[in-house]
Amino acid sequence: MSLTKRTWTTPIVGSHTLTFTGSVSGATTKLSIVFQAAGAVYGMKSSINVYVNGTKQSCTWTTNKTEKLVSTTYKTKMTSSQMTISKPFFTLKLTDSSDGDAFYEETFSFYEIEKAPTAATCSGGVMDGTTKSKVTFTTSGTDATYKATFTLGTYSGSATSTTKELTYAIPIAWCNAVPNATTGKANVVCQVLYGGQVYSSISTTITVSVPASMKPTLTAITLADKTNTPVPSAWNMFVQHQSGVRVSAITTAGAYSSTIKTIKLQVGTQSTSKDYSASALPQIDTITQSGSLACTVTVTDSRGRTASKTATVTFVAYAAPKFTKCVSERATSAGELDNDGTYFKSTTSITYSTCNSKNAITLTVKYKKTDAVLYGTATTITPGVNTCGGDLNTEFSYDVLYTVKDQFTTVTYIDYVSTAIYLMHFLHGGRGVAFGQKATMEDYLDCAFKALFRDQVFFMTGNGVQVDVRDIITLGTQTLTSFGDGLYLCAKDGKLIANVPTIGTGTPTSLTNGQFLYANNGKIGSRTIPLSALTDGVIKAGDTVTTANMVMNGYITSSSTELFFEIPLGKLITAASATVTAGTFTARTINGYAYNKASGSGGSYSGLTATNFTPVVALNKPSGTVRIRLLNSTKWTQSSGTAITNNTPISVVGTLTLKFA
Repeated sequence: MSLTKRTWTTPIVGSHTLTFTGSVSGATTKLSIVFQAAGAVYGMKSSINVYVNGTKQSCTWTTNKTEKLVSTTYKTKMTSSQMTISKPFFTLKLTDSSDGDAFYEETFSFYEIEKAPTAATCSGGVMDGTTKSKVTFTTSGTDATYKATFTLGTYSGSATSTTKELTYAIPIAWCNAVPNATTGKANVVCQVLYGGQVYSSISTTITVSVPASMKPTLTAITLADKTNTPVPSAWNMFVQHQSGVRVSAITTAGAYSSTIKTIKLQVGTQSTSKDYSASALPQIDTITQSGSLACTVTVTDSRGRTASKTATVTFVAYAAPKFTKCVSERATSAGELDNDGTYFKSTTSITYSTCNSKNAITLTVKYKKTDAVLYGTATTITPGVNTCGGDLNTEFSYDVLYTVKDQFTTVTYIDYVSTAIYLMHFLHGGRGVAFGQKATMEDYLDCAFKALFRDQVFFMTGNGVQVDVRDIITLGTQTLTSFGDGLYLCAKDGKLIANVPTIGTGTPTSLTNGQFLYANNGKIGSRTIPLSALTDGVIKAGDTVTTANMVMNGYITSSSTELFFEIPLGKLITAASATVTAGTFTARTINGYAYNKASGSGGSYSGLTATNFTPVVALNKPSGTVRIRLLNSTKWTQSSGTAITNNTPISVVGTLTLKFA
């Protein structure tokens, strides 16, 4: 509600009073002024000039009262004519027309401008075009109009109200101005208007937010087997351990200027994630699970919002073929077992994965004399009982190589066919005799039977000393039940055991704990041997060992960047440590060569220099095994460039030089 009267009294108490009367409507103010002085000393000699915003107004004054002071007449009360001013508020200035001195200058309005707000608060901010954000002006006035203008980037919008609270629904299109986050800051200019003109402005901000329902779209996905899959396309299936899964096509987009940043593919418990590129979609090389697996593709946009689609893909179970039985025995051409047969009866049983009747196996057999290098021509047979050969000499033993192959894997098994069995046989044209089979070795007595000696048995040492075997066998009263790798015969509590003994010094007089057996004048003696004396049959500090094209087994680990493999040296290791000083190697998986990007390798796969990979060596001393860990700066990959997954078996062929210390 606007006013119709205002009163102003001079700061000098009692000097004079101004009374303003009139009205305001919109931007038009009607104003009359009454001047009243407390006495002649405060009166006016002449008239009063009226200025609005610095412009003198046309105004006449009526003298209502005068008083004299020292023969001079002063006007102590005057009333102005009514002025019409086309402004809702303005600077009003009054001066004495006789000397020009101003005795009043204020911002004037019949609106309650003294109650105009000086602060405003904002709430809401959801940019969905429906939810209303609110601006509240702090005021007790009732005659102002309020306006708030919101801006965000290139977007702008406003709302007005005649109350101190106003609302504005921020359009959903404004989300385009916040493509990389879910919230932002919009500027708000809050204006106070009287008579349609801005009296004051307040600037503030409001936190705007992208509605939770605004997510990227994922409308279509095409899944396929990995590139270069070994599974024939005609099978129309995914096969465990052979198939992979890749996203071959996708239809996805961000929402209101967001962009797709990452994409994740999960199949069962396996997953892979990468930066999104329509030309390089994710692929899992090998699926290790079987059955109906959930395949989920998830895209994430620049706001961190996600969209997913899930499909079920069936992976047919697969395992490599396996020989459950493989026996080769001398036989006749009719397949009847015969120690003098020149054929052999082959009995095989194989388990394999049929892959819904799509997978089949091929079984071949070939053989050679045990001491020959090359096998003969392979013959295809079927699992079960087959009669093979026909040219087996009874005086020779034979190695038999079975090879089973399915669509994906080749498995071999080596069996043995012995010579013909004889009670006793003399080597033809040489010195040699055999019991239980034909004699085949010069200057040997070869026994294929179990042997029982009821009386003493002697042998001669190199220096001509006769030794009774019983003296050796009867030493101690404990019978060894096992004699594992890395153990030594030693004494414990007066008995012979197999253990890793304590190494000491001194010369014992009896068989005590920690002692070794040794030859003493053709008999068994015992003594403690210093560790420094153990030079034969062990690998000790200072030794250098070189593997020559050795085949070693291992696996990939540490997010596909490390290669582990083991070198079986077959000797007890007494050295404390070892380093790789030289050597090259080639690594292969079941799917082909393993590539690398280590310094100096240039992306090769053959003849890689071991020292380029910062080898870390660990020793398993009792078993005589050396474990090598090669560190790669990037992931090991197949020839296609796809990373080899963790725990993938690796075969390493190499010539490495190990220095022990």
